[in-house]
Amino acid sequence: MSTPAEQLAPTPESVAKAFLTPRTDERTPATAGFEGASRVETNGPSGKLVSWQAGRGPTVLLVHGWEGRSSDMAPFIRPLLESGYRVVLVDLPAHGESEGTTSSIPACAAALLKFQDLIGPVYAAIAHSVGCALTVEAVRHGLQVERLVLIAPPARYFDYAVGFGVQAGLDRHQVAAMIALLKEQGVDVADVDTPKAAASLKQPVLIVHSNDDRVVPVSLGVEIAEAWQGAQLLRFDGLGHRRILKAQEVIDAARAFLTPRTRTA
Repeated sequence: MSTPAEQLAPTPESVAKAFLTPRTDERTPATAGFEGASRVETNGPSGKLVSWQAGRGPTVLLVHGWEGRSSDMAPFIRPLLESGYRVVLVDLPAHGESEGTTSSIPACAAALLKFQDLIGPVYAAIAHSVGCALTVEAVRHGLQVERLVLIAPPARYFDYAVGFGVQAGLDRHQVAAMIALLKEQGVDVADVDTPKAAASLKQPVLIVHSNDDRVVPVSLGVEIAEAWQGAQLLRFDGLGHRRILKAQEVIDAARAFLTPRTRTA
């Protein structure tokens, strides 16, 4: 008979499941719904996707991060609408109001590809944290985007998976088993490598990072910028990992980066 400690000991199976299961947002329920926006539901690869759209003009897609929701990107909405863009936000699979209990970077990238059937070509995408990695993955697999703004982008999904396993209490052999289990489930964490992908992408990109980011170190943003030909890198102080989304200087920089296009819509 197992002891309570043995019953609670992490296993590659249990940690792999936890890795793919976003924690439920315990904050006060909030959506990206805003004045003049249309709420649209569409079928994604793993269930219903809920999105909000407003404005006319070139489409700017706002992509939240892991365990976030579309309303995290709300500070960008009004400035973009005032600049003449159509703004689209979506809750990723198993996040916000979209369906699902498990998710991953490949699953979210597939959802964005499917979502493009609804919204059409995207002029620009502004993404945060893991949302950057999944947006780049979607672009790598055919998402039509002309320009990208990546805020606090992580580099390698493999590193995140290993760190997650170690933090959960797995030893190195168990971590390797967890990685193998994920691959069997269609989540090849070693294949999601943003600096590697950057070397093959041609879209103009603005990378924004705060020097004091304790969740995604600024060194990773620097690495991606160095790998991406022609990338622009902006580094700020004191904005952390989440405050950066509300900083006026970041919003202004993102909006300015989008302006080279001559808009007629």
